[in-house]
Amino acid sequence: MKTPSNTAIPGVSVSSRAAGANWRSAEGHGWSGEILGTLRLWFDRARQRRQLSELDDRLLTDIGMNRFDAGKESSKPFWQA
Repeated sequence: MKTPSNTAIPGVSVSSRAAGANWRSAEGHGWSGEILGTLRLWFDRARQRRQLSELDDRLLTDIGMNRFDAGKESSKPFWQA
């Protein structure tokens, strides 16, 4: 039995479902999907590098890095792999 599209899902608002559907619908559809994928990658890199720069020495040791390597990685521009 199919669930009608207008049926409420507990814990999910209509606006969040619509926003997610719009974002997903553009992915994989030609150049617009590629642009969205690239933007998501760039935002993720920027966030990860910012978080890496905020780690203390103990946490850097836990992930197998030192302060020098973390500084080098976190100073890269978001578009550089």
